[in-house]
Amino acid sequence: MRNALLLALLAAGSAHAATPQDYARQWPIQAEPGAAAYVLELDASVLEHVTRADLRDLAVFNANGEPVPFAPWPPERSDEELREPAPWLRVPLPAPGQPESLALRLERDADGRLRGLDLRTNDTTPPPAERHDLLVDRGEDEPPAIARLHFRLADSAQLPVNLRVRVAASNDLVDWQVLGTGLPLVALDDNGLRIERLQLELGRTGARYLRLSIENEGNWPALAALETGRPQRAGDERESKTLSLTGVAVADQPGVFDFRSPAPVAVERVDVELPTTNAVAAVTVAARDGDEAWWLPIANFTAFRLGNNGDEVRHVPPATGLHRERQWRVTTQPALATPPVLQLGYRAERFVLLAQGPAPYVLLAGSARAARDDYPVQAALAASTTPPQAATLGPGSDAGGKAALAPSRGEDWQRWLLWTVLGMGTALVLAVSLKVLRQPKAE
Repeated sequence: MRNALLLALLAAGSAHAATPQDYARQWPIQAEPGAAAYVLELDASVLEHVTRADLRDLAVFNANGEPVPFAPWPPERSDEELREPAPWLRVPLPAPGQPESLALRLERDADGRLRGLDLRTNDTTPPPAERHDLLVDRGEDEPPAIARLHFRLADSAQLPVNLRVRVAASNDLVDWQVLGTGLPLVALDDNGLRIERLQLELGRTGARYLRLSIENEGNWPALAALETGRPQRAGDERESKTLSLTGVAVADQPGVFDFRSPAPVAVERVDVELPTTNAVAAVTVAARDGDEAWWLPIANFTAFRLGNNGDEVRHVPPATGLHRERQWRVTTQPALATPPVLQLGYRAERFVLLAQGPAPYVLLAGSARAARDDYPVQAALAASTTPPQAATLGPGSDAGGKAALAPSRGEDWQRWLLWTVLGMGTALVLAVSLKVLRQPKAE
């Protein structure tokens, strides 16, 4: 009896070996044979079939139907932007109607930076003091490439600021290359909402000098600082992608809208696109995993769309930490009547698999009863001198289908066997106890 119980417990406690039928969807993996490891990039079209936020119901099987080592391969760190202060000088402009015939006089300090610059015209009437360009001197003959210019207004700056800026670059102050025209520089105060877009997108340039000119009416505001933005690549070459979600209004909560993401993608940034132009709203974005969870604040910013006829200025979307929540909520003030579009920025997930067992390999996703084991893939790759080879996915198809997504029921034979064993054990304990109690006490 005791041996039978032990055997039954071992049988009941043995783990159910997962098979491809335990997963809802499958994709054949297409790769050149002969590599020891392969890398896959999985976007929302694959992740929408995943049921777990930790992506543990993703697995790879070989031709024998056996699971192979498969694990996430995250980048060492995310991309960053290094900001550095940028000294600038005011460049006077000729008076209206006068040609720009300039005489250039430069003064440099001991480090070679521009300390003074005078541009004189043929006109004897000095131009107004507010009519000038800005000249940025990056101070090196071959400075590193930058992608942005960030402005910080002084406390004395007069609002509103609504400028269109032209940016040109040069290495010798003689030959100039235009980097951008009509770049918006905006700082407004609309009924207590601060509307700001105080950065210029330049692409990438390694020029030493940048000349900033106002194209429309207006003058430069008082500036506290100028900074260059230099992108710091961390070896992450994954392409940025966007999920655009349509929301529904929350009952009895004006200006509140709910959104549902089709996949637990790793969101890096959020944006809210207002439904109409010339609109502004204070926006709060929150997220949660399920109906019973608390809303987690993600971002607070002022969203705006200003302009008409294709000349539109929008806010800069804020960056966030990584979030995999599927439910999102946007609260607007003043309350919007029409739902905005919620845009979730993410990158495809990168996974690596070890070529174990015969090919072809197949990717499986979506299961209510199977979970991928933790494989030390990172350690194996660190010990290898050969980088993993890129692989792609073929067309998807059903594996276990909807049955794999159904929760396990009580009629599962392991569960019934376990309850039977526990009942037999309880009965055995009661029988032994009654037998002991019925025996007469020793004198």
